[in-house]
Amino acid sequence: MKKILVVDDEKNIRDMYTSLLVSEGFKVIEASNASETNEILKKEAIDLVLLDIKMPDIDGETLSEVIQMFHKNTKVIVSSVYHPEEQKRMISWAHDYYDKSQGIEVLLKKIKGVVENGTN
Repeated sequence: MKKILVVDDEKNIRDMYTSLLVSEGFKVIEASNASETNEILKKEAIDLVLLDIKMPDIDGETLSEVIQMFHKNTKVIVSSVYHPEEQKRMISWAHDYYDKSQGIEVLLKKIKGVVENGTN
């Protein structure tokens, strides 16, 4: 069972993603900030991180650098209100980019593509 870490400071977003992903057979862990994310990544082998950019304290852009440096096998899909081109400018190495206005079906397709194939 693939393990996905949902990182978003908005509880309703985390809840929605978790519900969707659990129903699709994924194991889901949630984090609301960079500190929680870092602690989880130290203890768990995570296959994919859904990473929000705009968060209090340490933003997703900075957190992505930590993931890239210390968790090289962990894939990342940026999940943000920013347009995907802006997301790519901020986090150029991510495996895919998701604009939260694109709809949940688009997100699920991107997740399955990255988790199963390593690409979008």
